[in-house]
Amino acid sequence: MFDARPQFHDSPQAHGFAHYDCDIVSPEMPSGASWLANCLLELDVALWKPWGADLRSDWRQRGGRRYRYDRSDESWRRLLPGLQHGREFDFRATPVPRLSHAWPGTYAELPRTILFVRDPRDALYSFWQRALRVGLTTAAQPFAEFIAEPWFHYPLSRADFLALWLQTWRLALAGRQHQVLRYEDYRADAPATLRRALDFLGIEADDASLRRAIAASDFRVAQAAEQQLIQAGTLTAQFNRAGQAEEWRSHFDAAMHAAVGRRFDDLNRWLGYAPGLAAAGAAVAPRWDTAAVATAAQAEPWPAERSQCLKRWLIAASMHIDAG
Repeated sequence: MFDARPQFHDSPQAHGFAHYDCDIVSPEMPSGASWLANCLLELDVALWKPWGADLRSDWRQRGGRRYRYDRSDESWRRLLPGLQHGREFDFRATPVPRLSHAWPGTYAELPRTILFVRDPRDALYSFWQRALRVGLTTAAQPFAEFIAEPWFHYPLSRADFLALWLQTWRLALAGRQHQVLRYEDYRADAPATLRRALDFLGIEADDASLRRAIAASDFRVAQAAEQQLIQAGTLTAQFNRAGQAEEWRSHFDAAMHAAVGRRFDDLNRWLGYAPGLAAAGAAVAPRWDTAAVATAAQAEPWPAERSQCLKRWLIAASMHIDAG
């Protein structure tokens, strides 16, 4: 179902949509980017191959850019509640976003990029809570141990992976037309956050359409859809949770702050988040083997210029974090 090959993401491969024209990237840890994606879907923006999933067989073309979504198990409603079986969409010609958790350089660069982020402390905490629910860890393993374990096949801890991914994208965005959207701003003022995204993407929508899209994309709607799917036996584990911003303020103890350390200090300043509460002498992220990270990112099959560009960003990102 999921296809990580860069060539899979070169084009939508859907009738009426010859190419992507913008990127919407987010960390692989919980960020809330699916809220923005579903808002766009409710505003008739086509979402082809979301986050590497091959959903082309779920769509039936009804003429022109009109498509019907046919998937009776509706399993994608846990992330995109708008994907209801039998629903028809009359998609806009533009924008055509490419949704991914990719490293910069994985795919051919597009004219515009939205980076959707969440406070790194909350992203790590939410991922830990999700891991507990799905059995990836147990209640016996504390948060500090969990974030120190490797991120899948990478030679990086979970916390270091998130720091390096964000710092690499920070560097990559410097040469692109881009916008950074934050989960916390969505939770504080969803209409203003969505309007910023629409203006950046060149989407016209009246206030009533905006409100309808937001209401249909609320995290409680996704939670309710997920519970229905679990009760029906389509899904077995709960992913969606509290929908809260700044959980770290009430859930972190001294040991958790110490585990996060100072690795996100520079990133928090860039993104406008409160500084960390680790002791002043806490270590920042360790140095890593750039070549090993690039290999784990499967950069070698990419076009040479993209692979080399990622390696340069990784080296520069490492220096930024070390200096944090």
